This record gives sequence, structure tokens and C-alpha cells, in this order.
Amino acid sequence: MVGNENEVQLGDFIKGRLLFVEDYCKKNGLDHAKVMEKIRAEAVRLSGSPERAEIMEKKFLSGPVLSSSFLPYWVDRVFLEAMTLAIKGPGAPLFTRSSRTPCLTFEAGRFNAQRQAEGIFKLLFDRRTPEDWLKSSFVTINRKCYGDSFADKFVVEEVGPKRFRVSMDNTGMEKATPMDCSTEMGYLCGALEKLGAKDPVITHDRCNAVPGALSKVCVFEIGWS
Repeated sequence: MVGNENEVQLGDFIKGRLLFVEDYCKKNGLDHAKVMEKIRAEAVRLSGSPERAEIMEKKFLSGPVLSSSFLPYWVDRVFLEAMTLAIKGPGAPLFTRSSRTPCLTFEAGRFNAQRQAEGIFKLLFDRRTPEDWLKSSFVTINRKCYGDSFADKFVVEEVGPKRFRVSMDNTGMEKATPMDCSTEMGYLCGALEKLGAKDPVITHDRCNAVPGALSKVCVFEIGWS
């Protein structure tokens, strides 16, 4: 669903980012409170204006995020970059072109898919095969979060046994960045793993979610064994 002033129903995805950081800290022996303070400082710095910094602090970093919350696209973009810098340090990769070389933004997407499969989108995962999920549920999830104008331009092609191609037209989508494409790759990978696909591989050789790209269509090649 789409709200006012480019706000969309990203609440559960953003909530998932926060839970990912908590889980990552626990698994890697990091002080969660200290990591969140670093993320807060980086997020405020990266917001780009005093107005956006205030939104970041008051609507996102200072209280609980509800699954139903509407937030601007840029909040997720800023958080993903701040998260990577705080945990991995300057120079850490912010995006990837292949699930074979996962980065932190990819892992955040993967984590979200697996938790949403047991939570807010459980009905869209139950009794689905990987093929069923790609053909219908994946588009439905994006429709619920980003609206009809985005989801209507999805193209999901079955190009062979256990082989799919997904094309997303990012025209007019403020969210479209290589980081966002990496979270999409992670989400696809995590969902397919949850659905029983063995060794899924997602590749995105050329990203058009960059300034100046003549086409805004991003293509993801998907396969599993």
C-alpha cells in the first residue's frame, strides 16, 4: 500500500532490518547496543538534511516500528548503508551481483524473507512450491508493499526446469538502488530456501537502478538444483 508523500507500507521490512541487526550481533558476539548507536550516528549523518535526520530519529530510531507503519523509501536506503558501515566499516561492499558473493544488504533481505514466511506473509508461503511462489506470491508481496503501479510491471518468466527470470521496472521508484536490488536477491534466495529449493543461485549481472541508466528494468536470473 502507498501512503502520502512517497510513503509506503515498509514497516515490517524495516522492523526486519532491526531484527536482523540484533540476530547478527548475537551470532557474531557483538554488543548490540553499541552497534545500534553506531548505526544511529551513521543514519543521521547519511540522511542528507536536518528534516530527514529528524524523521529518521523520531519515526524510526526512537521507538517501536509497527508492521503497518508507512515510511518514505529513503529510510530503508539510508538504514542499509548505515548498517553496513557500522558493522563492516568503511569500504565494505554495499551491494552484490550474485548470491555466491553475499553482502550484508543481501543477508538482510534473506533474513526478512525467512521471518516473513513464518509471520506476516505466512499464507503466501504455505503449501507453495518454489515455482508457485515465484509466479504469484512474490508479485503479491511487492504489490502489498509498493503498490499496483510497481507490481503491474513485473515480468516473471519460467525459462526452464527450476529456472526463472524476474524483470522489475524501477521507473519512478525512489527505492531503486543497487542496494535495493541486493535485498531483493537476498529475499528471493531466503524465500526459495524456505520453500525447499536446494542451493538457489540468484544473479543480477547488470544493475539499471543507477542514475543515468537508459533503462530502469533490472533482471534477475534464478535457479536451483
